[in-house]
Amino acid sequence: MRSHLFFVYLKNLTALGFKSFADKTSLDFQPGVTAIVGPNGCGKSNVSDALRWVLGEQSAKALRGGGMADVIFNGTDKRKALSMAEVSLTIGGIDVDQLKTAGVDLPFNEVTVTRRIFRDGGSEYFINKVSCRLRDIQQLFMGTGMGRASYGIMAQGNITQLISSKADDRRTVFEEAAGITRFKGQKKEALRKLDYTEQNLLRVSDTIREVKRQIGSLQRQASKAKRYKEVASELQSLESQLARYQLVNLQNSVQQSEKSISDFKGKSDDFSETIADGERQINEARQQRAAIEKQVSEAQEKGANLQAELERLESRIQFSRERIIELDDQVSKAHEEIAEAEQRTNDSEQELAEMTDKLGTADITVSEKRRVVEEKQTACKAIEQELSQRQEALNQAQTESFSVAQELTRLRNELNSLDLQKRGNIVRLEKLSAEKVQLEEEQVKLDERLGEFSSDVESRKSNAQNRLGTVEERQQLLVELEEKLIRNTAELDDLLRTQAEKRSRLNVLEQLQASNEGVSAGVQAALKESKSALGLLADQISVPEEFVVAIETALGRHLQMVITSQVTDAKSILHFLTEGKKGRADIVALDFLPQRELFKIDKNKIEDLGGFSAFDSVGSDDSLKPLLNKLLGRVVIVSDLDSAILGLKKNSDLDFVTKEGEFLSSHGVFSGGKGNGSASASLLARKNEITDLKKELDGLSRIVGEQSKEKADLQTELSALKVGLQQVQNELRQQEVSIATSEGEIKALQNSQRLLKQKIEGVAFELNNLGDQESEGSGKRDQFVAEMVSLEERERVSSKNIDEVVNVVEGLRGQRDIANAELTDAKVGLASEEQLLASFKRQLEPLKLRLEELRQRVNQRRIDIDKATEKKTQTEGEISNSIQRIDSVRIEREQSAKAVAEMLDQKVEADQKVEKREESLRSVRTELSTSQERRSQLEVELAQNNMMVENLCERMQEKYQIDLREVETEYLKTTKTDSGEIEIFLSTADEMAAEKLETDWKCVEKKVSELQDRVERMGPVNLVAIEEYEETEERYKFLTTQHDDLIKAKEQLLEVIEQINNETTQMFKVTFEQIRENFRQLFKEVFEGGKADLVLVDEEDMLNSGIEIVARPPGKKLQNISLLSGGEQTMTAVSLMFSIYQVSPSPFCVLDELDAPLDESNINRFIRVLKRFINHSQFLVITHNKRTISMADTLYGVTMQEHGVSKIVSARFQKTEREEDAIGGRETQPVKSRESSSKPSENVEVGKEASEEDNDGDDVITMGK
Repeated sequence: MRSHLFFVYLKNLTALGFKSFADKTSLDFQPGVTAIVGPNGCGKSNVSDALRWVLGEQSAKALRGGGMADVIFNGTDKRKALSMAEVSLTIGGIDVDQLKTAGVDLPFNEVTVTRRIFRDGGSEYFINKVSCRLRDIQQLFMGTGMGRASYGIMAQGNITQLISSKADDRRTVFEEAAGITRFKGQKKEALRKLDYTEQNLLRVSDTIREVKRQIGSLQRQASKAKRYKEVASELQSLESQLARYQLVNLQNSVQQSEKSISDFKGKSDDFSETIADGERQINEARQQRAAIEKQVSEAQEKGANLQAELERLESRIQFSRERIIELDDQVSKAHEEIAEAEQRTNDSEQELAEMTDKLGTADITVSEKRRVVEEKQTACKAIEQELSQRQEALNQAQTESFSVAQELTRLRNELNSLDLQKRGNIVRLEKLSAEKVQLEEEQVKLDERLGEFSSDVESRKSNAQNRLGTVEERQQLLVELEEKLIRNTAELDDLLRTQAEKRSRLNVLEQLQASNEGVSAGVQAALKESKSALGLLADQISVPEEFVVAIETALGRHLQMVITSQVTDAKSILHFLTEGKKGRADIVALDFLPQRELFKIDKNKIEDLGGFSAFDSVGSDDSLKPLLNKLLGRVVIVSDLDSAILGLKKNSDLDFVTKEGEFLSSHGVFSGGKGNGSASASLLARKNEITDLKKELDGLSRIVGEQSKEKADLQTELSALKVGLQQVQNELRQQEVSIATSEGEIKALQNSQRLLKQKIEGVAFELNNLGDQESEGSGKRDQFVAEMVSLEERERVSSKNIDEVVNVVEGLRGQRDIANAELTDAKVGLASEEQLLASFKRQLEPLKLRLEELRQRVNQRRIDIDKATEKKTQTEGEISNSIQRIDSVRIEREQSAKAVAEMLDQKVEADQKVEKREESLRSVRTELSTSQERRSQLEVELAQNNMMVENLCERMQEKYQIDLREVETEYLKTTKTDSGEIEIFLSTADEMAAEKLETDWKCVEKKVSELQDRVERMGPVNLVAIEEYEETEERYKFLTTQHDDLIKAKEQLLEVIEQINNETTQMFKVTFEQIRENFRQLFKEVFEGGKADLVLVDEEDMLNSGIEIVARPPGKKLQNISLLSGGEQTMTAVSLMFSIYQVSPSPFCVLDELDAPLDESNINRFIRVLKRFINHSQFLVITHNKRTISMADTLYGVTMQEHGVSKIVSARFQKTEREEDAIGGRETQPVKSRESSSKPSENVEVGKEASEEDNDGDDVITMGK
């Protein structure tokens, strides 16, 4: 059983953004009772939810939400929603040693647990501001009575749920009280480890069996690998010596070919020098001819320029003469405009003088008119003052008369009203009688209309149901089309992806081809820097896919030959490579290829081999045929190496190549094997792949087009179907709206029916009231007649006084009207004269402007005349100069024509000289061509030998990773045994010389062949089997050790589980019996009688058995506990929970409106029980009940000043001894922490808000004791 941890208490709870706590809100708690009060909906229970959440609650439903994000403040009309919620709980008064005794290892005297959640779903957890896992927090409180599922948090809902829940679900509370929750967690972890151990044990056992099986197989493979290594080592040694011997022979042939080529090169150089001298002389003659041609061109150009200048001068003279005529016309027009402007100026000056005189006269007249207006205004003011005085007297008399008349009118109206009311009552009586009949008729019609509407609505509903079926059919078709469109789109995406991949591959290959990737540096430099290079030989030929490997092998590095048109281009490229040290390159000049008869292989010779002529298998331009015939004319493509060997035996002058790339030369040299491939070997394959990719892309483009069209058709059909479906849905919605409207009208008719009935009843009631109104009207009429006689006499006297004053006022008004008329006439005259004066002023300014404009125009025209005269004189001078220049130009043109004729004669002589010198060079070029042809043949042979050398070296490099040129020559002694087997021994040069022996290379070659056969007969050999066997043996030993360790671990886990089962069973049994006994006693005390008990469903399986609650309040038979009333269930649950507290009190207890369903008598019992445990735990009570609140040491009020946002106010109470007695006192002495607050006082200390914000007066809670 756990130790009591009553000294541990909740110290502080801080919430930010949690539910309705939008602002940072802090609640400080003290040991004792803290009550939280407030109206419904203010957020009181959010405090309890915050506690449960920070302790690790993972169920949103338990927190009264639909999802965990619901705990984040969601905003109000005035506030935005927050993106995070955070709650921190501080627990104080922790004794580390006592906690360890209770099974909790927590090295702090005060702990702050923080939980934070974000709106995107992310969560963070902290213990004393150190990041941790949720599991760490749950384990921290496990078994202490402070967990999320602790019995220390009792809410109105879950306390009754404890009573009504299943028997198995009630175990959690009892396990927490017994302190075995932590042990069950340890058991669960042990079971998980046990399961994991058994799985590992199973896997290790399977692995051991598999490894044991592998060891036997690997042992056999390792033995075979050792034998293979011995044979392969001997084969490598002999084959490398044989290849070294072949290499020396080939190198000797290469040296002889190079010497012959050097001799022919000397002869070619001599011929080239002779040709160079001749070409130099021809170039000099050509330069002389070019100079003459340039002079002829310049002279002809000069003659053309002179002719153009002559025509330009003649055109200028004609233009100048036309310009003189235009200038004369301008001068004439200017003189006419000057005369006209001067005449208009004289007229305007005369008009200006007349206007000035009129302006002076008008100014005098205006002054006189203003004086008259002022005199008239003075007279009008005097009359107006006297009239105002008389009018005031008249108003007073009229007011008195009006008052009398008003009273008379009122009395007359009252009399008329009575008469009208009497007549109206008679009419109203008749009308109400008719209205009652009419309303009864309308009620009959309304009933008929209501029946018609009901039938119509039923018909429309049936029609709407049919349309709904149409909508569902079209929706199904729409789904099918959408699925088909999705499949089409997926296929189209796959095609587009494939197309993009192939296009990307094509771009890469074309870039490699464009950058000449894979060729030597010299060839790359030649292609890049020389514009005369036509490309590589590989680019100029086409090869079927099946022969690509064979042709690549046969041509080898010749695929990288640079093709040019002329010999000079080839020389230029070689010169560039040599001077720039760019590397070496083989270059072929098409005009230098010998035109001889092409060699043709006799098809009869290779027909039985199934071979093909390599030359015939390659496509190219005719210009390349001689070169390809030289390189491939004697090469035969066969299916395999055996066919090649057979073919060479029959045709020793031919070379053979297999489709797999094995080469057998006419010299008997084999080349082959597979490696990473040489640079040239990928050129043809790359070219063919580019061609294939282009064809595939064309096909894909066509398929993509078809798929795109199909997709567009589907989209069109889908759109049409959606439009049709939308139309039917709209019609359906319209029908539904129509039905709803009709149903609304039916309801309206029903309302009208009800209103008609009320109206009929109202009419009957009004008919009864009309008789009563008639008797009341007769008495009022006599009273009104007497009052009217007195008022009529007063009205007569008042009228006489008003008539006298009116006569005087009318006379004054006549005088005022005459004076106003005279004033108006004077003002009109003044305004007329002022308007005339303003008109004269407005006319004066335009006259002045017009005069100034006319004077400026005269001056401008005189300037124009002077300029035109000057321009005419200048133009006449230009005409004279142009006439003189025409004569000189004509003379120069005739001289230029004579010079051109002389130069053309000199050009003919230069052409004849060039032709004569070119003829002398043709014979020298013929001799040079013959010499170069022979040299070319030698170079081809040299190239073949070099290729054989390279192939031989490459084959050894690929096969054995050795450099053949660096292999040291060994002396081999060959012998034959009696059985004919060849034996080869290493010897020395001295021994070989002493015995006068030489290596029999044919025997060596035969031995190599025998060893190769032995290797082939061995079949596939796993060379790493030796290492694998050793590693597998080590692994087997390791796995065996692991298997033993796992068995020991399993046994240890089983022992731990058994120990946990024994301890937890004993702990649970003891705790359960104590709680059971406490429950029996406390139930009787709470209910003042009755019986209660706790029963294990399966006593044999105590650790998993459910718990049934048996309760029978006084006077009731034993029945299902769920049939008890709400208050009885609550008090039963309270009895059970406090029975648990007697055995294992939680450090704190939260009672969330637990007393809500209790009546006054049950409240007293509840408080009596609660007081027994106040000094054992800290209580946080959320309540509305005043009796419960009266127990509190600290009071927190939750308010909602701002809609949707909760705030906290607090108050601390200090109770007197009298107040303690008033509430019955407490059964036990308070702990030290509570004694400090027991000073006598009748004051309530109102604290500031826990959120440390200012409070309005409304937030203060006033409470008396």
